[in-house]
Amino acid sequence: MLDPRVKTFIKGKDVFVDFGCGKGDILDELVGSYGTLIGLDKYDKRLKKRSTTYREWIFIQADLNHQFPLSSDSVDTALANQVIEHILDPRFFATEIYRILRRGGVGIITTPNIRYVKNLMRIVINGRGPRTAGDNKIDGPWDDGHIHYFTHRDLREIFFKSGFSDVWSTGFINLGNGGLARRIVCRYSAVKPFREFFSGNILLVARK
Repeated sequence: MLDPRVKTFIKGKDVFVDFGCGKGDILDELVGSYGTLIGLDKYDKRLKKRSTTYREWIFIQADLNHQFPLSSDSVDTALANQVIEHILDPRFFATEIYRILRRGGVGIITTPNIRYVKNLMRIVINGRGPRTAGDNKIDGPWDDGHIHYFTHRDLREIFFKSGFSDVWSTGFINLGNGGLARRIVCRYSAVKPFREFFSGNILLVARK
């Protein structure tokens, strides 16, 4: 299900693209909001696990490490939910998002925050390397295929240098298994100490 905090930036226009679309749950949810919905993924293994067929959006099997099979200036909204940490060259990925977006189009990125206090403790106290995927292993046995680790500053720099002039990020706190404390922290997730250290994920919005 699409997180309401992400949905805030999805206005509904002509073309929406979901990178790493998996089974297409987000695309299903947005049917009727955009004229064209497109899902890109390197693999179709999740898609094959659907219990229903998909008819109202387009699936394109594509390696996101290479140029996207989409025309320049053709997309209104692009979503990469927990994808950029799997990409070999994040700067190229951001540049490709910039290329396909129309003027005024929005790229929405989520990714783990390596500066999260639990990740810092793992490195500094436990002497273990980054592991930001939990127990997920569908995309690789080591950290679910994560090959890059980002801070807010890293991610904003990548998108600024890829051409975006309006780039903003905030903490993206998992509210699914938390109580009041998480909700309080979420309220202040754009404030620097909470954003940098008390959120396990980053939400970045880049406008062309």
